[in-house]
Amino acid sequence: MKKTRIKHIAPKLLSALVATSILSVGSVTAADNLLVKTKQELGSVNAVINGLAAQHANPNASFLRSITAANTNTRPELDTDITDYHFKDGQLSVSGRARGIANSSFILKGNTQSIKGYLIRHDTQKAYEYSTDAKGVVSVVEVAISKIIPDLDDQWLKATTVNNLAGAIHPVYSPMALRQAPHIGPYSNEDVTKLESKPGSAWVFYLNHSAVMSGSTPLNGVTKENMYRAWQIVADQYSMYNINITTNPAVYNAAKSANILRTGVINFVNQDGRSNAPLSSFGTTSAGTLYRNPSSGFDYGYGIGMTAAHEVGHQMGMNHDRGGTGGEYFEGIAAYQWGPIMGNYWMGANWAASRWTWSKGEYNTASNFEDDLRIMNVNESIPYVTDDNPSGKALNIASNGAISATNNFGQIERTGDTDAFTFTVTGSGKLDLKIDPIEYFGMLDVDAKIYNAAGSLVASSNKAVNRSAEFIALNLSAGNYRLVIAGGAEGTPQNGFSNYSSLGYYAMQGSLTGTTTPTDVVLTSGIALTGQSDTTGTWKYYAIDVPAGKTSVVFSINGTNGDADLFTQLTNKPTTTTYKCKSDGATSVESCTVNAPAAGRYYLGVYSYAAYSALTVKATVN
Repeated sequence: MKKTRIKHIAPKLLSALVATSILSVGSVTAADNLLVKTKQELGSVNAVINGLAAQHANPNASFLRSITAANTNTRPELDTDITDYHFKDGQLSVSGRARGIANSSFILKGNTQSIKGYLIRHDTQKAYEYSTDAKGVVSVVEVAISKIIPDLDDQWLKATTVNNLAGAIHPVYSPMALRQAPHIGPYSNEDVTKLESKPGSAWVFYLNHSAVMSGSTPLNGVTKENMYRAWQIVADQYSMYNINITTNPAVYNAAKSANILRTGVINFVNQDGRSNAPLSSFGTTSAGTLYRNPSSGFDYGYGIGMTAAHEVGHQMGMNHDRGGTGGEYFEGIAAYQWGPIMGNYWMGANWAASRWTWSKGEYNTASNFEDDLRIMNVNESIPYVTDDNPSGKALNIASNGAISATNNFGQIERTGDTDAFTFTVTGSGKLDLKIDPIEYFGMLDVDAKIYNAAGSLVASSNKAVNRSAEFIALNLSAGNYRLVIAGGAEGTPQNGFSNYSSLGYYAMQGSLTGTTTPTDVVLTSGIALTGQSDTTGTWKYYAIDVPAGKTSVVFSINGTNGDADLFTQLTNKPTTTTYKCKSDGATSVESCTVNAPAAGRYYLGVYSYAAYSALTVKATVN
């Protein structure tokens, strides 16, 4: 295996791989070079925005020349062509390239108070950065190209060995990963050209793999499962945010038309090379680049997925997490099998329980103290997902004591978030319960604690370098209990990791034996519960937890015999006279909808007007 075919290549090879014909844009004088090495003021933010608007209206114009007409030293190589222009409600996004230079990129984005951006010219390996000072004056200065495209630094090759890649241990799916969210669980013959992690979200990141596909079939011997995993890893790493990671161009184009500032794109290319992405290009059409590297010794889905998560991080505005012996790319902490995804994730390729997370530079040798989660949430205005368990819910325990991952799962969405599940033991009980992180390339380290009614800690679990929590044959006396799940930590933040980015989905599976008080049968949105039956004149109740901000919740039952009627209510169990919605026709096929539902637990009551069997019960939150 040749090192030059591993994921990244030295920067001088990059332009050769993507070389295009270069058009002359005029000579550059020594005075020009001196000028750009120092900061050149362009004028106020409004002047720049007005100049960009004028160039958008007249593509032959130059926004730079229009605002610096009196400056005889205006540099022709800074002239740009605008390909995408968005200015709405005071928010700006402009994308393009150096005038007449295909192998280049240009962006400016911001608002009427401050704009920033860059111009990159791969033909000359030069970059120019635009910024706004405290007085609202926009200026441009030449910077090292690696400041704008961090992964053009060839130190990565020095910090990574072929053995690391060849011995890579791929993640293993938890048996509890059962599509609790669209991106969770093994490939199941989905159309890999239409994958979406959060359908309907206004924030969209597009993984454009059209260049490595022939229709819906991957090229180069890559399987659909590989392509699924590449998408899945990116969806895992960004699952705490309300952003739809998609491979569907129609979804991306619709979101881009609505608000380009809420979108991003990275392009798969059918070449070997060093993957890279321009810093802070989310909110524009300036794309990152993912090279295929089929001979580099790692699985396409796993390797390309990790690389995509890293490069998308650059597009969100994050620089490398540096330190240790890895220099530009921190190599992680082997004792805890942890490292930052913006470091060198390949240095831990042989760790069986590796966790690669966002970081804020808490480890000892850190030199980059950027708060990754804040950058995405505040700087790029990407919202967190809604807390799925804000005030606790009942643990779903079947009549035989089984605790199923289908009905018992959740998500730790933010640093310090906790999810509580309550249950009651009326006699003596024995709990066997395992709690797994269920995302393929997840970040969650599960910490679980059980408290009694007095608030005293009964038991806790956070398995070292394992990421799961487990209670085995735990004896419980009669009483009320609360299971609290949180993001875990190991070691210390300086030598280990904190719960800063211990985020993601988990599920629970096990049993509670002994005499217990039946709990609510909690439905999973969109997943039917089958095989229900009851005798004439009786009730059966089911529940579903509805987060804030949902548009509707649809309740339905479906059966071919008897006469089952449907009633729903918020917080309390419904009756035939007290309900939010009902459907009580002459068959066992019923449906009703609650629009703009308040957040909380909704109960679905099925009244058996005439005995029924083989009934399906479902609730779908939209």
